[in-house]
Amino acid sequence: TVAFSGHRTNRIAKFTADREKLFREVAFDTFAAIESYCIKKGYDTFLSGMCEGFDLIAAEEVLNLKKRYPHIRLKCVVPFKGQAERYTQADKQRYNAILSQADEVILLQDEYSDRCFLRRNNYLLDNSAYLVVFYDSTPTGGTAYTLRHAIERKIQFQNVCYNRK
Repeated sequence: TVAFSGHRTNRIAKFTADREKLFREVAFDTFAAIESYCIKKGYDTFLSGMCEGFDLIAAEEVLNLKKRYPHIRLKCVVPFKGQAERYTQADKQRYNAILSQADEVILLQDEYSDRCFLRRNNYLLDNSAYLVVFYDSTPTGGTAYTLRHAIERKIQFQNVCYNRK
């Protein structure tokens, strides 16, 4: 099982003028990483925490790869009911489309709480053997936390952030 963790849309596109081109590149790099570092090494189940930004990109790329590899599975790990309420309309549509095509949706709790994203990140690590991240090396935030704890647990990872430092 592979989990995804990465930055939100605005953080990914922070230093670019051409957001569309950047997101196409991130999607391409993510598709390539999932195929070469995961599927071809025998991983067949993928966990997305479904935050806007990298989580949605990664989930969409798993769904795209299912066309070539119908045996792979996408599980959406939703931290709380109503997670997408504050997403843009376009991201809400992407979120709902992904959920409708997922092999499984895991709802961790009914309502938002202060630690729901931390709980989700721990669930991802507790239930995966490999991590694909989009991490820009900023030492704070959910992606930094998840990657730090993956390293402590000796979970291997692939960083698809082209701005690696």
